[in-house]
Amino acid sequence: MEKPGPIPFFFIIGRPRTGTTLVQSLLDAHPNVQMPWECQFVLNLYPKYGSLKHWNPETLEQFYSDLLQQWQFSAWNIDHEKLKADLLACEGEISYRAVCQVVYLNYISFFPKREIRLIGDKNHGYTIYTDRLKKIYPEGKFIYVLRDYRDNYESVSRVDFELHLVSLVVYKWKYFYRKALQASRKYPDSFYFIRYEDLAAEPQLHFKKLSDFLGIDYLPEVFDFYKMKDKAEEKYPSDILHKHHQSLFNPINTSRIGRWEKSMTPRQVRIADQVAGKYADLAGYERRYKVFSPWIALQALPGVCYARFIYFMTKIIDKFPYRLREKILSRGPLLLARIAGKFREF
Repeated sequence: MEKPGPIPFFFIIGRPRTGTTLVQSLLDAHPNVQMPWECQFVLNLYPKYGSLKHWNPETLEQFYSDLLQQWQFSAWNIDHEKLKADLLACEGEISYRAVCQVVYLNYISFFPKREIRLIGDKNHGYTIYTDRLKKIYPEGKFIYVLRDYRDNYESVSRVDFELHLVSLVVYKWKYFYRKALQASRKYPDSFYFIRYEDLAAEPQLHFKKLSDFLGIDYLPEVFDFYKMKDKAEEKYPSDILHKHHQSLFNPINTSRIGRWEKSMTPRQVRIADQVAGKYADLAGYERRYKVFSPWIALQALPGVCYARFIYFMTKIIDKFPYRLREKILSRGPLLLARIAGKFREF
């Protein structure tokens, strides 16, 4: 098998429920972009395989076996026999990046594809691993999707994979945005920030700018992505699609902007504004309450402390063997959220 040449790579990052899946859908609809379903195998398997330069059949078999164990990889639309055959054909001198590229190119999109000139991967957790991803993909680019932190909380409160604490959700929003800003200063030519509100209000304008950043042709037909609803429902459980991605079955619109104004109490807004602080201003979102309140800070403290503990433990767990690490980081927060799903700040 002729070893595949490197295809440029990009990553969609940001907090959950901020519009990252919308950007993913638009790019997946592009005929020259390969955009698989979310799965962070490239990071999870890197500690075990990242330094390999020569791959034998036994190593490739083990890589394939480990790949199948990755969380959410089972959701990929893929021909497993072809994937395994393509991986075994990589025997010899080949980089970890090239082996992973074989996996990405085996993904079967719902959208028709021509020559693949760009590969993308959407994963929220990648926001805190930009340095590691840059080691694998030196040319890699990052698209950070922003959304009003209050609308982000409103959206998170309707799903079951995060604790519904205002201070916790907004602190995570701030932490991720801060990490992205730090990374963008280190890799200024590799970062593009896009606000969900801007994309929803003027999709053609902002997708044209995004296409220029990625170096691909601007194709207006990508806005028909929602017409693939029937194919998506054939492949994925309808309850998951409708619960977590229902808006993707409609044309882009602004109906989800500003929902927080009707759903959040004044107290919740005060907590959100105070926790977001100057990062709300940096992102272009106007705070309703700008005066610091010790009482509000005290009420926000449990969620803030919990978030800080999560990120402290993430740094420790990151040194664990990849399989244990993946299980803890991918499934631990979901388990905690389900256990305490009805818990609220009081």
